[in-house]
Amino acid sequence: MPLAAPGDMYPMTDLDRFEIYVKESGSFGDVDIPNAVVSAVDPQTHAITTSFNLANLGQYLPRGGAYRVSMLAVAVTDFKSGISPPASFSF
Repeated sequence: MPLAAPGDMYPMTDLDRFEIYVKESGSFGDVDIPNAVVSAVDPQTHAITTSFNLANLGQYLPRGGAYRVSMLAVAVTDFKSGISPPASFSF
């Protein structure tokens, strides 16, 4: 592993999870509860998680509506990143 500069982060060791937020409208904030929590590192491959299939949430959301999704990263220290700008999707 290369020498770290102060403040550097190594996703494989420093990230714990990604929180995924979904709702029909509006913005996301500190009071929202994540709809999904995904491990930052895949337990089988030991690779950093780079994707999540939103279809996995289909059984929990009514079909036909338009939704907004945002996510944030959570460090092993429980420090949370800022929430991402929302993206739209539908089933």
